[in-house]
Amino acid sequence: MRRGMLLRWALLLASAALMVLACGAAGSEEQPSALRLAAAAAVGVLAPLYWPGNGASPTRTLWRVALWSLAAAAGAALLARLLGRMPQPTATLLATAAMLLLMLLPAHAAVAALEGRCTRPAAGSAVTGVLLLAGLLPLAAGPAAELLAGAHPGAIDAVIAASPLTHLALAADNDLLRNEWFYRGSNLATLQFSYPELSAAVTAWALAGVALAALALSVLRRAASHPVTKESRP
Repeated sequence: MRRGMLLRWALLLASAALMVLACGAAGSEEQPSALRLAAAAAVGVLAPLYWPGNGASPTRTLWRVALWSLAAAAGAALLARLLGRMPQPTATLLATAAMLLLMLLPAHAAVAALEGRCTRPAAGSAVTGVLLLAGLLPLAAGPAAELLAGAHPGAIDAVIAASPLTHLALAADNDLLRNEWFYRGSNLATLQFSYPELSAAVTAWALAGVALAALALSVLRRAASHPVTKESRP
């Protein structure tokens, strides 16, 4: 199993590196913070797809959630260190990896819980889809937030604060909406807005991790005590 996880980790990093290179975040004209953000975001989105599968017991599965999340976060820091042409401040690099770890713990706990109900690829794809949609909120919901801003002044800040990408950017010390690739696609970049506090994002993800870990443990224990025989497909 260790070899299998190591292979999945290598494939995860290779896929994330291709994404980072494709979006141009490793170019010489980009700031180190943009590379930190891109590496963390790429690994964060792809990690559930490479989930190594639930363990033999609910407890082992939770340990695997923690180990896979830690490995993915460390891999994101490694990519940011290796792909860039400019040095990465160690403290900020570790802060970005720590935020990614806090995000991956509930994400992989959700994958583990879903795997008790469906196949592993379906569970990973579902969580990846949710992360993608949430991360793109400033792009997708930006026009609606601008329209609502007159009657609800906090609408713009709420949309920005709800995006996991914003939280990664805060940890990476990156001005998310001022990146060229976001500035060109989001109307929010031209409006008045405020980023959320980093401490609030950390608290929210820590609580989400505890809640989803408890939920996963409950689901897996219930599945272990009431096993369901799956019909074989033709």
